[in-house]
Amino acid sequence: MGGLVRMELLKLLKRPMTWIMFLLLVGLIGFGTVVSALNLNSVSAETKEYLLHNLTLPGIIPHTGNLLTVFGTIFIAILAASAIGSEYSWGTLRSLLTTGITRNRFLLAKLLSLVLIAACFVVIPMLMNMGLAALIAISYDRPVLAQTVNLAWLAKLAAIMGRTYLIVLVPTLIAFFVGLTARSQAAGIGAALGLLIGEQIVSIIILSLNTPWGATVVNLFPGRNSQALANYYNSFTAESLPPGIVSEPRALLTLGGYCVICLLCSFLIFQRRDIRGAA
Repeated sequence: MGGLVRMELLKLLKRPMTWIMFLLLVGLIGFGTVVSALNLNSVSAETKEYLLHNLTLPGIIPHTGNLLTVFGTIFIAILAASAIGSEYSWGTLRSLLTTGITRNRFLLAKLLSLVLIAACFVVIPMLMNMGLAALIAISYDRPVLAQTVNLAWLAKLAAIMGRTYLIVLVPTLIAFFVGLTARSQAAGIGAALGLLIGEQIVSIIILSLNTPWGATVVNLFPGRNSQALANYYNSFTAESLPPGIVSEPRALLTLGGYCVICLLCSFLIFQRRDIRGAA
């Protein structure tokens, strides 16, 4: 199995799209941090203090996490849909499976490689911004880290990164599932982007109806639970939470449920899929 995963990882790393998505993500997040730092001397003292809080440690960690849940979600979902959709459009799937690789092992290897790449898309930009935060703190004669690094601090960092990863993983798996089902990169990408935009519109329409079941339905949407999870853990300080927010255990359970459903449906459909043709 390890050889299959390495093969799929190599395929992803050799694809220009993987590096384009990664460099776009790192560039957008890093560029935003640098531009904000350069503008510090041109704003009011109050605004400067607020910006410095978000540009130095530990404030930059939840700030970067929030950026990753937006940009990272889009770029990784595009990569996931392309990774499976291209196997159909390029006609490579049939030749791969005729080598004796079982369908389940092939799909598992592809999913594991995507999961590992997605982790890199979360961890590397986070570490990059933490490094930039240290440089910004030094340039403004501030302590690199105002808090003591202990087990509790590291646990908080791990919680933010882990929950950010889960938030990013849900639309990634949805894009993969749709791309697999429709045998199309475009369908998977469209589903992921449509989910991000369409969910907001549908939520507003449902809530405006003032029905007794409206809030219950909306609270099942992935974006609603992702936003709740970010509000609970994407901070190193205690902050007031928005009213009516989904509880943390429910948000974790709902997002985890989406991941499990997408994985199970992907395996079931792929096991029964006719692959005699390229499309």
